[in-house]
Amino acid sequence: MGILDNIKNMIFNREPKDDGFMTDDEKELREYEQYYTPQSGVAEGTYSEFVVSDVFSISGRGTVAVGTVTGGVFRAGDEVLIVHGNNDGIPTTIVSIEQFRKVCDSVSEGANAGFLLKDVDRKQISRNDIIKKK
Repeated sequence: MGILDNIKNMIFNREPKDDGFMTDDEKELREYEQYYTPQSGVAEGTYSEFVVSDVFSISGRGTVAVGTVTGGVFRAGDEVLIVHGNNDGIPTTIVSIEQFRKVCDSVSEGANAGFLLKDVDRKQISRNDIIKKK
């Protein structure tokens, strides 16, 4: 492999390459990005809201609502209400939370996530519904 091949690989390979030539700052940044979870400025237990952008069912598991946390913090096991239009809300529980194919204990404001909801049929929830803590 010649010099030109090395240059082509550096230009066209967009994945960061850890070959031991990173500075301490680059290593620290890479580690920070790997383990960082955004924290909300909203006090825990207060206002929390999740806007649904898509809904689908997983056979044998249940209904998953995908969307964005617009306020507060949600944790697996939280009791929530699904608000659709002017109704009072459908009570349910968040069984698990997944973010980019990683299971999470909690998600906070600004995060995109999927909530696996307990005892909810796909027809009971739709796009632009709001999920709020009880």
